[in-house]
Amino acid sequence: MRICIIGSGGYVGSALAKACTERQDKLQLVSSRSNGIDTTTGLLPSDFEIKAGTDVVYYLAQSPHYRQVPEYAGHLLSVNCAAAVQAAFVAKQAGVKRFIYTSTGSVYTPSFSPLYEQSPLQRDNWYSLSKVQAEEALALFRRDMDITIVRPFGIYGPGQTDKLVPNLMRRVLSGDEISIDQNPKDSTDVGGLRISLCYIHDTVQILYNLIEQTGIECLNLAGSEAISIRTMVEIMGRISGINAKIILSDKYRQFDLIADTVLLTRVLNPEFTDLETGLAQMLMYQSRS
Repeated sequence: MRICIIGSGGYVGSALAKACTERQDKLQLVSSRSNGIDTTTGLLPSDFEIKAGTDVVYYLAQSPHYRQVPEYAGHLLSVNCAAAVQAAFVAKQAGVKRFIYTSTGSVYTPSFSPLYEQSPLQRDNWYSLSKVQAEEALALFRRDMDITIVRPFGIYGPGQTDKLVPNLMRRVLSGDEISIDQNPKDSTDVGGLRISLCYIHDTVQILYNLIEQTGIECLNLAGSEAISIRTMVEIMGRISGINAKIILSDKYRQFDLIADTVLLTRVLNPEFTDLETGLAQMLMYQSRS
């Protein structure tokens, strides 16, 4: 298999590249360090090429400035949308038949209910807007290539930094208090935000197995169950031997982030790493670092 990974230097991209190498696939790795997206403009170089005979292109690139808006909104839109369109056009010219773009579960309109692939989308923040625009633009290439939009939810795993799960683990290990927001619709809900998590190994396996699954326009990528902040923190405390400090705040959250995975299960029927095992792997990695 000949595979091109755009965004191979990122957390998911590097894990996918490693898995492809272990399978002895022929790889074209594209990152900001190797003829990839320009760190200033957020665009691919004008002479960017995809090798002839490539079977599938993964677009995994993400702007590092997604929190710095509107000052870096131009860079965000360039990386998440314009460069993806560039890549799709080059892939079309190279005769590539399979293109997989990673969007985000955050494109959905906030809700406490499970979100399925046809749920309403939001365009009222820069990050979601950039992803929705990319999804809609890439759809115009479907007459030339089989394009799948993948919407990952809470990816986590060893070596990840500055995301929800590693940030919570760092705070638990530091003995910090973890504040949990209430549910305005359910006074008995004391678990805090519920989110569909997916361990990095499982994420990579799903992305790889998608190569052979054509005709899927959009797919949620998430684990089989929604996990609350309280549950995450309690497991972190238990496996680390630390008494986690949890308090219920007087604030109310506006949504959960729960994926409907009916389509994922029907198409791929993936196996998932349980949360305790995944968190233990993160803790073990951190202790070795």
